Amino acid sequence: MRKQAEPNTKSEPNRFCAILLLGLFFMAGCALPQHYWPQKDIAASGENTIPGHPTVLVASRDSEYKEQLVKELQKELSAAKISHIIIGVSPLEKIDPNDYAVIVIINTCLAWGLDDEVSDFLNRQQSTGNIILFTTSAEGTWLPDEGGRDFDAISGASVKENVHDVARDIMAKIQERLSHENQL
Repeated sequence: MRKQAEPNTKSEPNRFCAILLLGLFFMAGCALPQHYWPQKDIAASGENTIPGHPTVLVASRDSEYKEQLVKELQKELSAAKISHIIIGVSPLEKIDPNDYAVIVIINTCLAWGLDDEVSDFLNRQQSTGNIILFTTSAEGTWLPDEGGRDFDAISGASVKENVHDVARDIMAKIQERLSHENQL
């Protein structure tokens, strides 16, 4: 008669550890790329400032979609004769938001959170009322936790066919902020 094998109780803790390690690796693995391979910034373009007029600062990461969006936004701003400057996201660390009427930040949701440099910039601000944050995500529905701050958060997917509509939505927010500033 054959003996029945005893259950291997040593494999259960090993299985638990393996699942735990796999979970930690997955969670950390999603966040690590932005630390080791940060996103590239869009190339800064010439200033289109109008002396004596409020200026809009547009800071963006680089991608084909974001480049198209910034170009469309530049067209809209120029057509409305609104003074503006285009920079990458990294230079935000040296920016004083009080120098600009409106700051538009175009970034990507990374590991279910904000780009670290964008988050650091927002966390340093006493007031975020002049900031419009546009974040792209896979389905275009992810919004950052505002944490009691008053920035405007907009989300969208990187769909090239929607660039014009997104630029118009951002432009409406810019004009709303500028008209509010003029009333003060």
